[in-house]
Amino acid sequence: MRRSALLSLFLFISFVSLVAQSLQDRIKALPDIVSVEKMEQNPFFSEAYMVNVRQLVDHQHPEKGYFPQRVFVSHLSYDSPVVFVTEGYGGAYALGKRYLDELCPILKANQIFVEHRFFGKSVPDSLHWADLTVENAAADQHHVVGLFKKIYSQKWVNTGISKGGETALYHRMLYPNDVEVSVPYVAPLNFSVEESRHPHFIEKKVATRSERKMVKAFQMEVLKRKDRLMPMFEQLCKEKKFHFKAPEREIFDYSVLEFSFSFWQWGHSVKEIPSLTSTDKDIFDFFQKISSCSYFDIESGKATAPFFVQAHRQLGYYAYDTRPFRKVIETRDMSGYIEKLFLEKDQIFPYDPEMSKETDRYLKGKATKVLLIYGGIDPWSASAATGGKNPGVVKIYQPGGSHRSRISNMPEPMKQKAIDLLQGWMK
Repeated sequence: MRRSALLSLFLFISFVSLVAQSLQDRIKALPDIVSVEKMEQNPFFSEAYMVNVRQLVDHQHPEKGYFPQRVFVSHLSYDSPVVFVTEGYGGAYALGKRYLDELCPILKANQIFVEHRFFGKSVPDSLHWADLTVENAAADQHHVVGLFKKIYSQKWVNTGISKGGETALYHRMLYPNDVEVSVPYVAPLNFSVEESRHPHFIEKKVATRSERKMVKAFQMEVLKRKDRLMPMFEQLCKEKKFHFKAPEREIFDYSVLEFSFSFWQWGHSVKEIPSLTSTDKDIFDFFQKISSCSYFDIESGKATAPFFVQAHRQLGYYAYDTRPFRKVIETRDMSGYIEKLFLEKDQIFPYDPEMSKETDRYLKGKATKVLLIYGGIDPWSASAATGGKNPGVVKIYQPGGSHRSRISNMPEPMKQKAIDLLQGWMK
């Protein structure tokens, strides 16, 4: 047999072998794969797997060792693009067959979902908080992209919601060539530990003036009734076994200030607010429905506790402004509350906004094909990322939209604009 014929036969056999290889086998053949477990897929996909990827604890210091990071792979086609979901917290919900990122049907794409380091099951044996950085998280995502591009060679789009959207922005800024398109939803970009832009937005800009007044009036009523409502508050904490890092009377005040942020963030209507002449029980029940003190409970917050390490160190968060309530509020100064209420001594690092500033410069400069989506009444929109005059960054505000703003619940013309834009970018 001639040499060229032998070579052709060898290549043909190799091709057939590759085609015949299952997705599970392909994933197992990738470097740094710890385990692959088949899981039930959403009907949109043909198969799905939970994969543990070996990640460096510190990408600058390999000697610190490794940890397994959960990655959920949902397969549509090898010839389809990939929606790369950068979750900002734990990702257990991605195990369910109901989970489907809305971009997958829009773009007819595969889905690869990455649980954030130090959350959920993606945790090292020993937690060294110094290793929980924006840079290390982005390097995790970069590693996952590099691995799975060996299987999926079409275009990639990264996306995430809230902190996950922020994570997508940092990933895109630090590794701009990993994906072609970015779609962060309701993603803040903060520049200080406790941003004043959020309380200002709530006090002066959100919704209409009359609606703002109704929310504030309810908060004032709760504070005026504090002595009457405290027994209910204390009983609730006792029944639920809530424990805090501050006295319960202080936590009551923090919950009142948190009320307006939560109310607007989740898109509540002022029609829900009970009359100011309602019974103490009705007032208290609605207060806790919107702003549960469980938010400040030590045990309840363990699953999201790593977030506050990041917020205090690099991501920033929002401030509480007590001045509008100075005549009735007992706790006058709430500055430094993240450190006081949420962190242990070994979790406290000096704040550094450089990653946020670099991302801001990137969006206003070199960024291309970035679609930012925000809700019109969501307080997180106060610190929305922006592309400035950069035409490569498009920002859409959903009118009256909350932190739940998505392409699927946009008004029809706005929805079609977003879909057309994304489909055009992915061609």
